[in-house]
Amino acid sequence: MNRLSKSLAALAVVALVVAGLWTGTTVLRSKEEKVTLLDPAQVVVLRTPGGFLEVATLVKTETFGWRSSYTCLGQDCGAFLGERVGEIRVPVHYTYRVPLAESWILKLEGDAYVLTVPAPVPLLPPAIDTAKAEITSVGGGLLPPGAAGNQTNLLKNLGPELTARAQRVEYLRAQLPAAEKTVGEFAGKWMKAQTRGPSRPVRVRFDLAPGN
Repeated sequence: MNRLSKSLAALAVVALVVAGLWTGTTVLRSKEEKVTLLDPAQVVVLRTPGGFLEVATLVKTETFGWRSSYTCLGQDCGAFLGERVGEIRVPVHYTYRVPLAESWILKLEGDAYVLTVPAPVPLLPPAIDTAKAEITSVGGGLLPPGAAGNQTNLLKNLGPELTARAQRVEYLRAQLPAAEKTVGEFAGKWMKAQTRGPSRPVRVRFDLAPGN
């Protein structure tokens, strides 16, 4: 509609109003209706700074063994010539973190907020408490391999083994309650600083991969 058309339409409305007032007829009636607005409290995307938020540490005493033996013509002949089994028992600290460079989604569900965040990931490699490590080396048979070489391979392969254990589903699940509490406290402090409305409880939901 161009400017002239709008002007003519406005004049017509004014004329109708004047005619209605002259004759006592109600030409204009008020109209009331609901306006649907998106409540900003319904969905909020929290953009966090880069880095990680450490959420939980799982301390577990792990046992790992390494067997050294001989081969004869490509076959294991440790049962005949001898073998050596080294074992280490050590407390391991599995620390789990949540990426802060991701988007965190906050939704109002009922009387509480539900915060969906990325799943915790382990800090690799896990930390071991070497002061409490217990290492044994037991050889048997006629000519068992040396203890030094066995222990070297034991320690060399310990790191990759602990890295694999840190990513197990059961380890991830074991630390989730502590991680949930940490993220909830972090989000609660953030919301208290950013909002002025009444405080609401925050429930944490991790974006876990299927099967976790």
